[in-house]
Amino acid sequence: MPTKVSSVEELKEMATVEGGALFYIVLKYGLKSTKRIEWDPESKSFCILNQIDDTHEDLTEQELATETNIVKAIERGAFFKD
Repeated sequence: MPTKVSSVEELKEMATVEGGALFYIVLKYGLKSTKRIEWDPESKSFCILNQIDDTHEDLTEQELATETNIVKAIERGAFFKD
């Protein structure tokens, strides 16, 4: 059962597991953008694997907001843990 992510702090809690967790953004027409995200509290960074194209990013919280659409999706209620 999918769980809506309501804040970046909640995302951090959900993604603080070895190997991360699967999340997705609901796009137009019911499409999904699936990502494996892991939060590392020591380095204070997100490790993101975009499953659609197998790309990898290591981002700070600030970069998460400026370089991805994840924070906007959370604010719109369109970001879920799978």
